[in-house]
Amino acid sequence: MNKWLSSAGWLLLKLSLTGVTILFFYSVYLDSVVTERFEENRYQAPALLYSRALQISDDKPLQQGQVLRELQALNYRHTRYAREPGEFNLRDNMILLHRRAFDFADGFEPSQRLRLRFEDEELAEILAWPTQQPLSVARLEPQLIGRFAADSGEDRLLVNLEQVPQLMQDTLLLVEDRDFYQHRGVKPSAILRAASANLAAGRTVQGGSTLTQQLIKNMYLTHDQNLRRKANEAIMALILDYRFSKNEILEAYFNEVYFGQDRGHAIHGVGLASQYFFGKSVEDLTPAEIALLVGMVKGPSLYDPRRRPQRASARRDLVLRLMYENDLINQPQYLAAIEAPLVGRESTRLVVRDRPDYVDLVQRELRQLVPGKEWQQTGLRVFTHYDPYLQEYAEEALQRGVVSLQVADIEGAVVVADHQQGVVRALAGSIHPSQAGFNRALTARRPVGSLIKPFTYALALEQPERYELNTLLDDSAIVVTDERDREWQPGNFDGEFRGDVTLYESLVDSRNLPAIRVGLDLGVEKVRERLYNSGLDEPTHAYPSLLLGAVDMSPLAVTQLYSVLANQGGQQRLTSIQTVTTHWGHPLYRAQPMTQQVYTEEASYLTNYALQGVVREGTGQALGNTLGQSGIAGKTGSTNNLRDSWFVSYDSRHVVTVWLGRDDNQSVGLSGSRGALPVAAEYWQQAGVENMLMARPAGLIQGAFNKTTGAAVDLNCEGALLLPVRHYEPGRDIDCEGEIKESPEEDEKSWFKRIFG
Repeated sequence: MNKWLSSAGWLLLKLSLTGVTILFFYSVYLDSVVTERFEENRYQAPALLYSRALQISDDKPLQQGQVLRELQALNYRHTRYAREPGEFNLRDNMILLHRRAFDFADGFEPSQRLRLRFEDEELAEILAWPTQQPLSVARLEPQLIGRFAADSGEDRLLVNLEQVPQLMQDTLLLVEDRDFYQHRGVKPSAILRAASANLAAGRTVQGGSTLTQQLIKNMYLTHDQNLRRKANEAIMALILDYRFSKNEILEAYFNEVYFGQDRGHAIHGVGLASQYFFGKSVEDLTPAEIALLVGMVKGPSLYDPRRRPQRASARRDLVLRLMYENDLINQPQYLAAIEAPLVGRESTRLVVRDRPDYVDLVQRELRQLVPGKEWQQTGLRVFTHYDPYLQEYAEEALQRGVVSLQVADIEGAVVVADHQQGVVRALAGSIHPSQAGFNRALTARRPVGSLIKPFTYALALEQPERYELNTLLDDSAIVVTDERDREWQPGNFDGEFRGDVTLYESLVDSRNLPAIRVGLDLGVEKVRERLYNSGLDEPTHAYPSLLLGAVDMSPLAVTQLYSVLANQGGQQRLTSIQTVTTHWGHPLYRAQPMTQQVYTEEASYLTNYALQGVVREGTGQALGNTLGQSGIAGKTGSTNNLRDSWFVSYDSRHVVTVWLGRDDNQSVGLSGSRGALPVAAEYWQQAGVENMLMARPAGLIQGAFNKTTGAAVDLNCEGALLLPVRHYEPGRDIDCEGEIKESPEEDEKSWFKRIFG
């Protein structure tokens, strides 16, 4: 018997040692799993895309309606006193607003109360409230316009523990794990208590997990309810607590905790949950909002405030009572929180309105700036130049314009760029802008037709000894040998020839034959080279047909070219991205605008003057008739058989490119002036025009010229062309028709006096 017991004891000891050894090596394995991921690949976070931030400055025109519209888009609530961040009050010519805190690309700005005073609907004064300290500038937080999800499909906005309000930290520990800073990752007493309750009930009615165990379950394990998973959870929780500090674990928990779904995207972390439910940063959460989010930890779908408001309200109020009973909030705070609304955002979507076309452009640029997938570990915050209102104007103009044309199967695109800053503000790639798909603004490459002519003339006007705006050009038939040694006999759009016409009128009326002659004189290769310098990135041959726009370009590429002319000959590469940071705010990229002078200042001014003439009296006159004498410049473009309708226009700030056509490349029967121009007119009527007042370069003077002969005439001659030129010397014996004046006959008395004194 003793011998048998001795053998059994040795066996038990061996089994115990074996078990301990296995447990040891298994723990080592789990230690490597826990440590590696927690240190190197703790999360997967998305790229969050933001619009421009509305600048409020007393030295720039800003209408009261613009501010109110921005506040509405940002889900600010109208209240009596605007005490809380995200609230405003409107009284007559005053807006009192409590701007939310926001971590801008150039630094964090806390919430701030502002008073804006308007005179005649225009901003006159900015005051910090209630100190009434004058401010010269302020800004509202940008709008969230899109996101690129990580491979995990999880959405989160990573935050540091310092960003999480102390009240939220204390409340979470009060409700979920009061001994968090005392235990070692696992509480055996809590596990035994929960096991007893569950056995008595015959089902799971109570959990004994610590915050550390909950974090392990969310980050590493499945949600299966079995002993093996629970054992792994306990061991890994012990390891995590040993390897990392309590604050690191708590920070990870705040970034990992699950709060529900947004159209297939899992909302994780208090940073993004604050945006999703309340439209504000976590730093600005009120006690009521903190109580709701902490209460949702127990069951996000069970206590969803939008789907189950009664349950969510009861749970929130329970947490508020605990906060009050444990002296985390005082009685006035408690009573105010009980009466507060559940959620601060009406929309059930994180991104209220998708802008897939503009987001396409951002994504294309972002892939070049931040390649690969390593960014998913820190997430990205992408601050763009997107203007939601210019986008709205572009989309509405395109839709209205296309509907009014009544052409079957027609499509279109609009691009709006700020040529002064070299940035894209809006982009619509379809008449159905909310539907993701073929983005014509970026990828539809179509012949540009007459849009190419201003660049030939700009190059010519750099040679003042040969070309001025009053230089006569030959508008008669011409035969050109094309690239295949075939004779090519181009014509004008109207099928007519005018003989001698000034360079100005050739551009204003978009005559083909003078443009070809000028381009051949300069050299097609030189024209092509200057187009490349202006931003053309499509390989093209230096064939004579290039001079009439036989090159395929996207609307965005066309906008790039015309931004050079609009910017007085200075080329900046158009971009949609201003700054890229991680979710922690660490900068990864900041745009550094660089301008390269492509055309001389004088040549650019002269070309722009002629393009203003296009709108005043040429092929774009319909736009001038609609907008009045605003100095806006423009150019129409059409292609063979009227397959494509183009119109580019610009004021002192923005370039707007409109293209209309069919995806099957069939004719739409519309010239640039009949198709694309009315769409541009719709846009400008909504957006408004900043008058294009160009400063004439020192080397140019204003002269008057006969329209037929191009001869310099007196400035007072009625009907003469008024043109800026480098040389202007009207002959004393030249009349207003450009002809030599006849000497008047002397009377007899004058003759006698001259001869005989």
